[in-house]
Amino acid sequence: MDVLSFIASTVALCLYSASYFFNTKRNYLILQLSGNVFLSLSYLLMGSYFTMVSVAIGIARGLLCYAYEKRDKKVPIYVILGLCLATISSYVIINFVILSDSSPWDFLYLMSSCAYAVTFAMRNIRVMRYAVLVPNALAVAYNLLIKAPISSAISYGVEFAVTVVAIIKCEIKLARERKKAKSEL
Repeated sequence: MDVLSFIASTVALCLYSASYFFNTKRNYLILQLSGNVFLSLSYLLMGSYFTMVSVAIGIARGLLCYAYEKRDKKVPIYVILGLCLATISSYVIINFVILSDSSPWDFLYLMSSCAYAVTFAMRNIRVMRYAVLVPNALAVAYNLLIKAPISSAISYGVEFAVTVVAIIKCEIKLARERKKAKSEL
């Protein structure tokens, strides 16, 4: 199962990494959704059920945000709050009721999941790239602190690094476009 989990998380990593280089929120969300499917499978194969359910909620988050984006509408605050409550509820049900197992570090993952809900709701892809660094960093910290399989921590770490590279690339491209537009005046 570890090999299959690693393969699934590697596919997720590739999809996540590619998503940050698209300039449309729509393409970004499609690749993030696809990555979440593989990451959820990876956590299922590892037996990390709360994290798997959180990623599954992330799939719902992506679908909802995509639906609003496709209609060119802003995601309502009640949708964001509902996603956060779903994540917290799933944590309580899985970790306290079913498994009777929790960690103080789980709070980091809960914060990360809620922060993803907020960032995915942002309309401006440029601002969203900056904001997504927060939940990525929280997810890296969580995976390292719970001593998750290294593939999980590496996946989130690489995603964080790729986000930084995408920000730099897009900012350089934007600066060139501004300079070109200014010189044409």
